[in-house]
Amino acid sequence: MNISRFMPGPGVRWPVGGDMLRWLFCPTPQAVAFALRNTIASIVALAIALWMELDSPQWAVATVWSVAQVRRGESMSKARWRIVGTLVGAVAAVVFIAAFPQQSWLFFPAVATWIGLCSFLATFCLNFRSYAFVLSGYTCSIIAVAAASAPDNVFFIGISRATYIILGVVCEAGMAMLFTISLSTRAQATMVAQVENVLHRLGTLLREIVLHDRDTLVHAGEFSDMVVSVHQGLEFPAIEMGRQVHAGDHARAVLAEVSILLTRLVGLSGGAERAMLADDGVMADTRGQLLHLCDRLAACRLKSGALDGVRAQVMHLRTLFERRAARGDQETTRITHGVLAATMDDLETALEHCHAIFSPPPHDRFRFHLGGHRDIRLAFYNGLRGAAAIMLAAFVYECTAWPGGMGFIAITTLVCGLFATRENPVVGTTRFLSGAVWSAVAAGSLDLWILPYLTDYEEFAFVLGVFLFVGGLAKCNRGTAGAAAAYGLLMPNLLMPGNQSRVDEITFLNGAFHTVLAVGLSVLVFRLVLPFRARDERLRFGMHIRGELRRLCLVPLPPSPQWWIGTSVDRIGRMVRHAAQEGDRTATAGIRLMLMFSSVGLNILLLRQIKRQRRDTVSDVITELLRVLVRYRPVSPRGVAMVRATRRRLAHMEKADPGNARLLEVLACLDGISRTATACIAAMTAGVE
Repeated sequence: MNISRFMPGPGVRWPVGGDMLRWLFCPTPQAVAFALRNTIASIVALAIALWMELDSPQWAVATVWSVAQVRRGESMSKARWRIVGTLVGAVAAVVFIAAFPQQSWLFFPAVATWIGLCSFLATFCLNFRSYAFVLSGYTCSIIAVAAASAPDNVFFIGISRATYIILGVVCEAGMAMLFTISLSTRAQATMVAQVENVLHRLGTLLREIVLHDRDTLVHAGEFSDMVVSVHQGLEFPAIEMGRQVHAGDHARAVLAEVSILLTRLVGLSGGAERAMLADDGVMADTRGQLLHLCDRLAACRLKSGALDGVRAQVMHLRTLFERRAARGDQETTRITHGVLAATMDDLETALEHCHAIFSPPPHDRFRFHLGGHRDIRLAFYNGLRGAAAIMLAAFVYECTAWPGGMGFIAITTLVCGLFATRENPVVGTTRFLSGAVWSAVAAGSLDLWILPYLTDYEEFAFVLGVFLFVGGLAKCNRGTAGAAAAYGLLMPNLLMPGNQSRVDEITFLNGAFHTVLAVGLSVLVFRLVLPFRARDERLRFGMHIRGELRRLCLVPLPPSPQWWIGTSVDRIGRMVRHAAQEGDRTATAGIRLMLMFSSVGLNILLLRQIKRQRRDTVSDVITELLRVLVRYRPVSPRGVAMVRATRRRLAHMEKADPGNARLLEVLACLDGISRTATACIAAMTAGVE
């Protein structure tokens, strides 16, 4: 049948139902390739598992779909960490079974504690490294629960699970290699496109800063969210390009330099506005030069001559601003141009790293890591939720002696582990539950209505491939990806194919019931036990960063500005994402506050860098100020008063030595602290009222 006859033509709007199913009837070529390669890999993995007569061959299929990602680098990373997590979890299962044989109320708390610990540690890791932690948790539970009734077989069960996990990983990797062409070239193009997009957004945001748009700070928060997303995604094209290539490190350095540049300008905002709006020909020319640079950045292409042209313009502007900072007539003008010269230096460094992405220097050994926020309270909550869910499932099993109770515990552990890796564990739980229901429907259709009429593996593989192919298409669609993840993971488990066995109606219904019930219990736990709220997160971040600002003045070995900016950008990006997920329109003030806190911290670190350059009167004044700020806190009325008093003292020194670059840098930092701290105090006071 020619299905195209029933599809809307070009320019024709889909009906509501058709638009919802467009991913199924009109998929993209990338979605078809993804679904086809993983369907074939699943069929091959299942055939090998049946040939090896493994006890649970369905887990080989589930592993293929668990590891499979649209990007090849994501699949490679997830496969590697899945193997690591499986091996660690298998060892833990053997230890628990050996330590607590036939002692359920020592065994279950031990497993719950292990799950909680793995979920706690997973919160501190990025990407699939966190997946390895939670996988070691629920792998331990699955093996230990399966071996609880036969402790002597725990080693063989663990070896069996590791075997079909590795089998699924190898089949997925082998099939992906056949479907992947010029992987390194495509990965480099992806990385270049991501960095270009950052530069384009930077050009737009710089234009708003120069023109003093009132929504600049809000857009700066959105830019931070974009930087965090790009940073997390850079790991995968870097894996595709190979370990010997350091393009990913250069790209992360670009993000750090760009973020520092923006934070400098946030601290300059008040003084820059007065200077830019002044009736001064020099400042008018500066504004025009910056606007022209913004236009160049907004249209910049890394692989063309445009990048060299932008670099030349940035170097020219840095020299120009340094000269104007040294020879300016007014103090505000000199300080403004000094900060602008520093931002041009940051931008020049970022463009050098951009060039190194596609044209690395010889014998490149560059390494760079961008810091991130580590939320201890969220980690504790995730661990507590996981442990509570396991103990509740174990309590139900012990009270009811339910034959499917052990499977109920295992699936509960699996789902809790998967959601523990998320920043906002509540998001996506409902879609995952709907995917579990659809997996039960699909497996029931196969087990009860189709498989009884099939006589050989080829027929079964064809029918199963149709169901898996649909799941693959759904996984490539953003609206159905969450449900498809549950479908690919749980449907093979409910199917339970075997060499000499077929699932009967009672066995299937019991398995489907405890699977869906386990997912439902996990959803309830994440929604009811210490539920995640974006507003509480913002308050927690605010309290945490105010304490950090005092520590920045005190610690003997302060962090680098890159680390501080990376951590701050990570916090701001999370706030933006979580506010968007919850539809919270009151988050704007909190995002602005975090940006200003970040600017205060950056200026404190810059002051400490200036102090370390050499020992003189200026460094002694900075040391005195930092000691006072530890006592009174940087963001407090008394702290601001001390900063202003120090600024007046150094301003008199600058008048005696006009154009002193060191004094101008210190005055710029003090101005940034004073303005942003004052704005923070006003915002916090307004919030309290």
